[in-house]
Amino acid sequence: MLIAGEIFNSLNQYTHDSNISKFFLTDDIANACYGLAGGFASVIYMPSPKPEEIKNTTALSFIYALMTYGFNIYLKEHSLSTNAAPYTLPRDPKVIKKIQKKTLSYTSHGELVSTPLADKIIKILINNIKNQVKMEEFNLKGYRLNKSKFLDYSKLSMYWGYNFARDLLSS
Repeated sequence: MLIAGEIFNSLNQYTHDSNISKFFLTDDIANACYGLAGGFASVIYMPSPKPEEIKNTTALSFIYALMTYGFNIYLKEHSLSTNAAPYTLPRDPKVIKKIQKKTLSYTSHGELVSTPLADKIIKILINNIKNQVKMEEFNLKGYRLNKSKFLDYSKLSMYWGYNFARDLLSS
């Protein structure tokens, strides 16, 4: 629970020379997540909206935030397991794109990995989503939200972010 709390609190923490929260990702990494978040957000509706209809929706923002949360779970876990050793994330857009495709391949083959600690944190967050998120906030005119898919893709988004961070750090 400590890691979940630290990640949540990082929303309001800043490095000494920045006005950007520690929680957020670099632009190229964020773009890699954002595009996939749009795809995930569109499949939770029946029928699936077109990409331009999913832009600027609560669902897209929520899925993207969950990916970012999964990413941060891995970073905090990595920090604990390496005694806070410094790390560097890749900045080359080509490398990030290659790793994004690698993580997507793991996803499509059902090969995403995690640890018992990450599983526990994600389970807590999914339970919070089930019990505290108001589904009507995700209504999209002309489309029906599939609650089961919403929960499945919420979970998948966190695992994807976790694995993407893992793959980026190991590159």
